[in-house]
Formats: sequence, C-alpha cells, structure tokens
Amino acid sequence: MIEQVVDTNVLLFFLQNDQRLPSKAARLIEDPTRTTIVSMASLWEISIKTSLGKLNFKPAGTHDFPLQLEKEGFEVAPFNWLVMRRAAKLPWLHRDPFDRYLIAEAQERNAPLLSTDEKLDGYEVERICN
Repeated sequence: MIEQVVDTNVLLFFLQNDQRLPSKAARLIEDPTRTTIVSMASLWEISIKTSLGKLNFKPAGTHDFPLQLEKEGFEVAPFNWLVMRRAAKLPWLHRDPFDRYLIAEAQERNAPLLSTDEKLDGYEVERICN
C-alpha cells in the first residue's frame, strides 16, 4: 500500500466537497491502493481554527471525529516524537507549525504530501497539488 500525507486544507476541501480540491488530489485520496494519512496535527489545527471562529466545520466539535475519518478510509496518525524533532530541524522557510509537522511526517514516511501550499516546495518533500 502506498502512503500519502494529506495537508489540512486538502482534507477539508475533500470532506466538504469543495470545488477548490484539486482533481488529482481527489483521485489519489479515493484510490484504494493508497493509504491517506491524516496527521493528528491537522485535527488539532482544525479544532483550533473552529474554536477561534475561523472555520465552521461541525465534525471538529465531535468526540469521534478521528473515528469518523478512519471509517471513511483515512489513517489517523498520532503525534510522534521523531516527527516533532524532524519538524524542529527544518529550515524556517515556512513558519506554520502545523505545516512544518506535516512536512516532517511526509519526510519520515518517505511519502508525498497532498497540498496546495506552494510554500512547501522549498522542502525535501514531494508535493502533489493538481
């Protein structure tokens, strides 16, 4: 099974059937031969943005959101100390801690990152965006 890490924005686009979701990302997420990794960092980011009123996403307020994602075929990855250390050592091209963690998660797994964020191109990670 091929692994791929999904960025928070792409995950939200997918879950909300948002037209901003790149068609290639949708196909890769739906591909049964691939495992799409949702980092706990993304769930934390969604939770924070929801609590600040920057995001209206009702599933973020439920206790079983990670379980719902797993039922939809995603793998929810817990926080990992090795990934945290790798994220801390990344060059400071991108200052967002959630994105830095996702970059490190993809690097640690040697997996591509499904993201529309061009700022991630400065890192040693394959970004799939369209």
